[in-house]
Amino acid sequence: MNDKIFRVIRSDRGSVLVVTLLILFALTAIGSTLVMISSTDLKISGNQRVTTEAFTVAEAGLNEAIHRLSLRNPTVATVGGWTGNVAISDLEPYDPRWEARVYLTDPGSAPVAGGPSLFNTGTLQNPSGTYLMYSRASGTDDVLTIRHKWEDRNGDGNRDANEVVRYDIEEVPPENFTSGFPVDIVTVTGQNGNALRTVEAEVTRLSITARTQGALYTDRPITISGTPDFCGHNHPLNTPIGSTPLACFAFHVGSGDLPGITSTGDDIDMQGAADAYGSPTPTDSSSSNPWYSLAEVLGISQTQLDEILARPDHTAVTNPMDGITYITGDAVINANTVGSGLLYVTEDATINGNFVYRGLIYVEGDVNFTGTAWILGTVIVKGAADYGSGTGTAVVLFSNEAIRSLVGLSMPAVVLSWREM
Repeated sequence: MNDKIFRVIRSDRGSVLVVTLLILFALTAIGSTLVMISSTDLKISGNQRVTTEAFTVAEAGLNEAIHRLSLRNPTVATVGGWTGNVAISDLEPYDPRWEARVYLTDPGSAPVAGGPSLFNTGTLQNPSGTYLMYSRASGTDDVLTIRHKWEDRNGDGNRDANEVVRYDIEEVPPENFTSGFPVDIVTVTGQNGNALRTVEAEVTRLSITARTQGALYTDRPITISGTPDFCGHNHPLNTPIGSTPLACFAFHVGSGDLPGITSTGDDIDMQGAADAYGSPTPTDSSSSNPWYSLAEVLGISQTQLDEILARPDHTAVTNPMDGITYITGDAVINANTVGSGLLYVTEDATINGNFVYRGLIYVEGDVNFTGTAWILGTVIVKGAADYGSGTGTAVVLFSNEAIRSLVGLSMPAVVLSWREM
């Protein structure tokens, strides 16, 4: 009996040992698996972090390209010890082979471009710091590149001048081949460690309208005296400076005409030798005429306008006065001043002497011409008091092209689309 009990006990001890060993083996396997999974998760997390940071670097490169495409050409700045033009843009007539490359050097040390259609420059990053790796210092692989969008319209494989894709919000569809600014393709590769992320974006300048109602467009009654001329027929940008009605008729576009003077239902008192020309009428004082704010004239949001006015080219009268000129208060423009783009005055403007301007003049107060002025584009006057005066020998010729082209040159670049490659 005792022998039987002893044998059973020994048999049970053997079973317990086997079960214990099996449990230990299972726990070891589970522990090893958990360690392996944890290690893999850490690697995956690390790889995701590295690749995410590479994508962020690519976005930084895209932002530099957008910034430099937004700059008015030329824009002179100093980077490190180098001073020069930091704007990136092609000028009309647009070259379908144009290509710009941004290298990880200061702008003055970029590799020499290999042809007339190539533009090489360096980054605007601080050269005394560590560069974000969204380009390279040499070569062509993974270099930040900007080129015009191109469409082979005739199928011959050649990049012809009329095959650069442009963007114009007044066209249907907006992408076309005759009006607006070029659509530029930005290709940028961000690197972080061994991780590479490449982004391609289509970028163009913010497109504006020219929603004026006449060569002179006013929201208050106005008295025109002296010998000024206002022509609302549409004139091209290349209308010679000094052209006057009736001599300007040779430069009429033939479409897009407006009255010479338009009000929003208020009196237009023409005195002396003042003349107005336009279509369908020389002057229009219909009460149905709308009034547009500056943002509405440009066809952009007030937020976009505020951002543009926050970084004007000029905040006082200067000579020349090109780009965005934003004057808070009164403005007195003296003789022999020239300019182009947008002149925005928040109160009254007095224009003396020989003033030549091409583009859009928008005045929240009154305008008084006391001397000779020649303006191609439009003058918009909200008026601070009834019967503001327009005197002197001013000539204002309406030009849709002058407004859209010259004001448009100071508009920021915007992204139309982007994708990761």
